[in-house]
Amino acid sequence: MAAETTSQARSLVWHGAMLVLLGLISGFTTLFAKVPATALSAHTIGVLQGAVLFGLAGAWHLIRGSALTLRIAKYTIVIGFYANWLGVQLAAFWSAGRSMFSVSGTNMPEGAAGWMNVLVMFLLNVSMLVMVTCVIILWCSRKSRGVTTGNVPSGER
Repeated sequence: MAAETTSQARSLVWHGAMLVLLGLISGFTTLFAKVPATALSAHTIGVLQGAVLFGLAGAWHLIRGSALTLRIAKYTIVIGFYANWLGVQLAAFWSAGRSMFSVSGTNMPEGAAGWMNVLVMFLLNVSMLVMVTCVIILWCSRKSRGVTTGNVPSGER
């Protein structure tokens, strides 16, 4: 189990670095995106979500759950984060998914094809998988009677 936990944490670090890189690249897309403010949102999302994955990788050994539960948590957060970043980035390029953006959506020009709107809305809805990860982490991190985990005394969690 420890080897799998280490492997999953390493994978989270890799995906965190990839999302930070994608977020940094997104910062340059403001120059040619149809909706520069949304491209800036994609930049921020990529960098922040990458940082969240770095933090989660560091705490991964503290989450107690079955191998399957941890695998589900890892894949739902990774898929959700990539879907969120990609959905926002495509919305910036295509000016699609106006209804999904409460602030910048009012400034989005018309013109995106129907399939573009559907794809952006699909990706942004897939990003809700992150909530599954949060519920799993909260469930697996709850206080258990008489069980101490790692170096954390049972009364300090």
